[in-house]
This record gives sequence, C-alpha cells and structure tokens, in this order.
Amino acid sequence: MSKRNTDACSRNVVRCDRRNVLTINDSPAPSHSSIAQTVLMDASERLADAGSMDEVVEVLRQTAREAIGAEGIAVVIREDDRCFYAAEDAVGPLWAGNRFDLGVCVSGWAMQHLETVAIPDIGSDDRVPLETYRGTFVRSLLMAPIGKPNAIAALGAYWSTVRDHDPETIRRLESLARLAAIAIDKARLLRAAEESSRQRALMLAAGRMGMWSFDAVTGELETTATCRTNFGRDPELPFSYADLHAAIHDEDKARVLDAIDTSLRTGCDYDIEYRLVTPYGDTRWIGIRGQPAYGTDGTPVTLAGLSIDITERKRMEDALRTSAATLEHLVAERTRELLATQEALRQSQKLEAMGQLTGGVAHDFNNLLTPILGSLDLLQRRKVGGEREQRLIDGALQSAERARTLVQRLLAFARRQPLKPEATDTSALLSGMSELVATTVGPRIAFDLDIAADLPLALADANQVEMAILNLTVNAKDAMPNGGQLVLSARLQSPGTNHPGVAEGNYVVIAVADTGTGMSEDTRLRAIEPFFSTKGVGKGTGLGLSMAHGLVSQLGGALTIESVADEGTTVSLWLPLSGGLATVPGTIAMTEPMVAGVAVLVDDEDIVRASTADMLVEIGFEVIEARSGAEALAALRQAPHVDILVTDHLMPEMTGVELARTVLAERPGLPVLVVSGYSDAIGIEAGFPRLEKPFRHADLAAKLARLLSASSPDPNHTAHPVRSAVSG
Repeated sequence: MSKRNTDACSRNVVRCDRRNVLTINDSPAPSHSSIAQTVLMDASERLADAGSMDEVVEVLRQTAREAIGAEGIAVVIREDDRCFYAAEDAVGPLWAGNRFDLGVCVSGWAMQHLETVAIPDIGSDDRVPLETYRGTFVRSLLMAPIGKPNAIAALGAYWSTVRDHDPETIRRLESLARLAAIAIDKARLLRAAEESSRQRALMLAAGRMGMWSFDAVTGELETTATCRTNFGRDPELPFSYADLHAAIHDEDKARVLDAIDTSLRTGCDYDIEYRLVTPYGDTRWIGIRGQPAYGTDGTPVTLAGLSIDITERKRMEDALRTSAATLEHLVAERTRELLATQEALRQSQKLEAMGQLTGGVAHDFNNLLTPILGSLDLLQRRKVGGEREQRLIDGALQSAERARTLVQRLLAFARRQPLKPEATDTSALLSGMSELVATTVGPRIAFDLDIAADLPLALADANQVEMAILNLTVNAKDAMPNGGQLVLSARLQSPGTNHPGVAEGNYVVIAVADTGTGMSEDTRLRAIEPFFSTKGVGKGTGLGLSMAHGLVSQLGGALTIESVADEGTTVSLWLPLSGGLATVPGTIAMTEPMVAGVAVLVDDEDIVRASTADMLVEIGFEVIEARSGAEALAALRQAPHVDILVTDHLMPEMTGVELARTVLAERPGLPVLVVSGYSDAIGIEAGFPRLEKPFRHADLAAKLARLLSASSPDPNHTAHPVRSAVSG
C-alpha cells in the first residue's frame, strides 16, 4: 500500500466523541493534548457559570480527570487547620468525606506553601503519609493549590504507576486550579452579595422600613410593599406621588414640600417627620430619610430613601412628656411635703426640747414647793401669830397652790404625767377655768360660758381636758384676729346621724365655738393630722388638735369639727359618761385616819426631807430619816419594827423603786409610798402607791391612812386623831 493510501486510511478513523455518538471523521485523529485542551476550555466555561462553591467542586470533579489525563482526581477544601476532601472521581476509592490535619497531608503542604507538589513516587517523598495512602491505587500524584495570596482549596491528580510528570500536565492542572480560584472568588462574592441583600431585607423588615424612589424628572414614585403599608395603603395597590401628597396632613404639607425642594436644590439629606391621614381617616406619623442623586449636568435625577411608621414612638413621646410633667409636679409636691415635714420635725424637736426643759424645771419647782407648801400649811394649822400673820400665811398658801397648779399644767404640756381617767364634774371644771379662758382670748373677743344644768359625770382626766380646752381656745383666738365671739359650752348629747364617726351612746360634749375665719373642707379633713397647721411657719406646732383628738380617743370618746369658711368653727370633745362619783379638788372630808407607828423617810433633798418629817411627826409617826437608799437599807436592817417606808423616787445611786424592791424582798408586805415629782414618774411601776409633789399635810395623811388601812386591818392599830383634808 502506498503512503498516500496509508495516510488516507489513517484519516478514516472511527472515534467516540464526548457525547458517546459514533461519527466518521476523515480528519487526522486528535492528540491527547488536543482533547485535554478542549476539556479545559469546556471546564473554564462551566466554572465561569458556577454560582456557588458546591457547583465549582462539581465542575472540577467532572472535568479535571479528563483534562489532566489522571486515573483519579480529588477536590480538597481548607477548613481552618484541616483539609476536607470534598469530592473525587477515580478508578478506586480515595478519601472523599474525610478530614485531615493541615500539616500531615500533601494538600495541606501545597496550600500552606502555595506551590504545586509533583511526586513521581509516593514511597520516596516524606510529605506523603503512607499509612493514609495504603489501600489506595495511588503511586504518584500532583497537587496544585487554589487561590492567592491565601489558598482556599487544592486540586489533586493521582496515578497508579510511578511516573515522571511532564510540564504540560502540570501546566494544565495549574490552569484548572487558577480557573477554579476565580470561580470560587466569584461564588463567594455572589454569596456575600446575597447575604448582604438578605440581611438588608431582614433589617428593613425588622425595622418596618420601606424603600421609595422619586423620579425628579417624571414625577413618578416607586415604593415597596412595606413603604405602602407605612402610609396606611394596601401593599398590593399602586401608590403614586399624587396619592402621597394628598395623604400629608394639611398642617404639614408646606413643611414637607419645602424640605423636598431644599434637598434637591442643596444636596442635603431629606430628613423629616410629619403626619399623614390614611384612607380610613386615621392620623399617623411617618419618618422619612432620603438623599438626592444628580445627572452629569448637575440636574436632580432622583430622591430615594427609607420610610418608617413612627406613630407609636410619637405616642410614647407624648406619654413621656405627660409623665415628665406629672413627675415634675410630683417632685415639686414631694419637695413641698419634705420641707413641711422638715419644719414639722423641727417643731417636734423644739416641742420635745421644751417638754424636757419644762419637765425638769417643773420637777425642781416641785421640790422647792414641797417644803414651802408644807411649812405654810403647818403654820396655818398651828395658828401661828395673830390675825395679820394668819392672813399673810393664807395668802402665801394660795400663791403656793397657784404655783402647784401652774407646775401641773407645765407638766401636762410636757406630757410627763400619765393619763388618769376619773369621774369628772365638767360643770365645775369649766366654771373653774372660765376666768383663765377669758384672759387668754383677750378683751377684743366676747366670751360666753354656756353649761347645761344637771350634767352627769364624765370619764376624763381633768388636767388633760383642761389643757385641751386651752389649746382649742388659743386656736379660736388665732382664727379671730379682728375680734369676734367665743362660746365654751357643755351639754349631754348623743351622736345620732349627724356624727357617724362617734360611737352610739350618751356623752358629755364640751364645745369651743368661734366666729373666726373657719376652714375649707380639705383643711377640716386634715385638721387632726399631727403637725398639720395653717398658721404658717413658726406660728404653731400643729399638735394641738391631734393631742386633743388622741386624748378623747384614749378616754373612749371622740373629737368632731364643724366649720364653714368665713363663718366660724366648732370643735367638740365627746367625753363618755362615768358611773362613779366625782372627786372635786378642795373637797373637805372630816376623817379620823388611824395612822401611827414607825416610818422610814428617804429623800436626798434635806429641806424636803425635813418638811416631810415634820408632817409625819404631826400625823403621829416616829420618823427615821435617811439621805439615800443605802442609808435607808441600813436603818431598816437595824430597826426591829417599821410600819411604812416613804421614799423619794429620783435619787442618786438608787431610785425609790429600786429601794422598794430591795426592801420588799427582805420584808414582804411592808407598805411603801413613793413620792414623785411628776417628771421622774417614769419607771414607777403601777403597783407602787404614789404621792405627787408638792403635797400638804392633809394629802400625806389621807394617803397614809388609805395605805395602812389596806395593808394592816388590825383594829388595835391606833394613832392620834387627825383632822385631814382629803384631796383627789
């Protein structure tokens, strides 16, 4: 056969193309290099169309083996410090799905060094982990890194025989790796763009922000569904610029148009909040933020941005402003209350200081009055001197009694005496203090006393009720700066329906009525609150009515206030009735108390002790005097027989009560009388009989008679007859 025929014959080759279709080609048979190049070009086109990492891996898996002419191909993805064999195409199984440390595999070396690895014989290269390759067909390999400056993957080609890798094969592998790197970068950019778009859509949806774009040339408005919803429109229906303009609240239209014009003219942000009216008539607040865009000639082209429904925020701002105003008012009110409380505290502290001072002074006065009153009483009883001397003694006694009354009132003001409810003749009490009331109110106020006849006895503490009436009198006087009328009355009354706060029953009602300025209803309701006062700073403690209210409440009664502004006020003390007999001060009872014996007298004040000893001797006692509790104990332990212990309470080292307890422990049943100056009554137990300073001969005799008759019922226990004035 000639050479020509041979060439012709060689051109008549039957081959199977890549689409597995038998064709007859009379052209020369293509070389492996030509086929590989064609496959490489096809892979390049497919990689360019890949939109994700998975698609890139799949293209490499399908094309790399044929393009390289290898028996196996593997795509390896870098995952931090590990190599993930993501896909493979080979004559036998490799490592698909496995992960290896970056430093122990060939793909890791290639990615770390950014170099293509060519290994003719895996058994002679230290970079090959032979244990991992055992069981595979691989005897030689190429590994090219994908990506620069940091490799993100690697492409490996494998053969079952030991071979030297020609430069062309290496070039094709590296070309395919470069194409893959470009495709992977593109896929990552697409994925980042998609993620950014998704995040933006998510943020817009989460913030309920709508997008809009206004064409400044055509006047057309494009909006998203969320934007149309923000404007109160159906998101499925069109929304034109004319619709938007019509929706703007009439009071805000000029402001909105001016903001649009300013933004397009100056290039500043279009940033505004305004009201709009929905098709349903609702008013909403919308927040708009946009920026203009311009053509090459500087002409405004578009104005685009975001919209957000801020109705709820505006409502909260309005509520916050209201709350702030309310809070400011509350703070101001609280500040006023705090200042008032501070002033009340100052007044209370002043009152407490005055009480302590008054109590201490009154106690000292009691100690001074005791010998004065006792001595004058003794001189009067013994008829010392002539008629003129007796008249002087009587005048001195009256002054001493008035001083004792004054001290009692001081102590009542200082709240240094316990409440002593007893049957009280209110008629006598009011009559007795009428002169004091008239003096208190002064000549510009007419004073009337109105006491009903035949009033029953009331349960009251006469001293405390007297103080309450004086406080009410002072209040009435202050309410009549230009004069007026004051009526002090007492009558028997039941509350009925006019006074629902008073329990049912009959009461003796003492009322103080004035024709002064009166009170408003709010003031009347608060009048009995402690420290509440309308007299101004420094003009009252605010305790008068509250103390009166507490007094009658403790007695089982009530306090009521009736007042009309500019007409006057009536304050009534409702005192419960008493079933007992009244004890009237100064009532004289002729008694022959059987008192005598031995008395131990203890007082650290020499003058008081001497005066009291004289009284005891005149009554009929033999007196053993002691200056202190220790001296008294010594005397008691030496005396074979003692009938009674009379002791002052407030003494150095040992009080009278402490002395009494010690004595009773040694001599149970011994009568004890504790003498107190009121302010030192604190600490005296209720079981100890007590005599208040100052006292007269008759007071001491009566107290001893009751005490000894109760503790010693022996009919043979006698003493010299004593004519005594028994005082309650």
